[in-house]
Amino acid sequence: MIGSLGRRAFLKGAAALALASCAPATTSGASPGASKSKALVPFKWLFGFTISAGADLPVVIARELGYYKEQGLDFSWDFTTDSTGIRLIGLGQYQAGSVSDAAAPVNFIVQGVPLKVIDLMTQRGARALAVRKGSGIARPKDFEGKKVGIKTTPWTEYLVMLATDKVDRTKIKEIPVGFSSVELKEGIVDVLPVFTGNEPFVLKNQLGTDVDLLLPDQFGYPPIGTSTVVNANYAKSNPAEVTAFLRATLKGAEYMVGHKAESVQIAVQYAGPGKTREQHEFQYDVTVRDLVSGIAATKGIGYVTPAQWQAQLDLLSDLKVIDSKPKVEDVLDTSFLDKVLKDGKVVWPG
Repeated sequence: MIGSLGRRAFLKGAAALALASCAPATTSGASPGASKSKALVPFKWLFGFTISAGADLPVVIARELGYYKEQGLDFSWDFTTDSTGIRLIGLGQYQAGSVSDAAAPVNFIVQGVPLKVIDLMTQRGARALAVRKGSGIARPKDFEGKKVGIKTTPWTEYLVMLATDKVDRTKIKEIPVGFSSVELKEGIVDVLPVFTGNEPFVLKNQLGTDVDLLLPDQFGYPPIGTSTVVNANYAKSNPAEVTAFLRATLKGAEYMVGHKAESVQIAVQYAGPGKTREQHEFQYDVTVRDLVSGIAATKGIGYVTPAQWQAQLDLLSDLKVIDSKPKVEDVLDTSFLDKVLKDGKVVWPG
């Protein structure tokens, strides 16, 4: 049983199996130590949230299974919030990170911060607004006169939903909340922004609070999912390293899709005691659905088109959620995906 294995033994075994399955055959003239003689290139990733069985778990899997090392990278990570993280990547302190809010990178890019989106890890957004079941709140217009929670900053989904339903935001009392979900249970807020991969589970199973979800695509906003963002200057000067990073990360995503038990175990080990295995399993199922939905089902995990981002830019600009509308090529660079994916799969080892 996986849960009874020691962390080191489990990961060592998983890595050996995974790498053996994808390693290319060696020729008689190859030097056994040739691949080890080349120094690894440092590559720093910045998490915008704690580790879980969500859209960033492929990063953890890829490091644990040795994919980054096989691609020549000395991969490391730190943690911060989304908005701060984007700025630090733009400053060159980190090479890459992820964002789950389309407007966040765009607003930095129009300010001249050197960032580029290079993939779309999940094809569907993982954010919604939760209300208590039976509350009578059925649409954004019903938020008027109510208390709405705000996590760090107002989510793009929330702002678009308000604009689409012609809500007078001055009639809403916005209250800062954390990530525990308890504010809805205790009546501190009437409306809670939630991540659909884990908070509905927590509210129902741990806090005893049944909820209804108001989904953004029901109220004018079909959000894209989690995007990977890189420092644009670094990507221009180091295209091979960014390609290697993306290749290893998407290989980790493919492993995640095909190995639920092992992936959940890795999430459990890295997330610590704050979440139960059942939470991770629930989030895993939601995340995998979104990893392979839409265009990714045929084009490969991470695939994204300029048309997807252009639709976002047009909508966000029309509703004045972004400061100004950049050209799509200023936001998105698909050249790395073109090198990594073929026929819907990661080209490995490249």
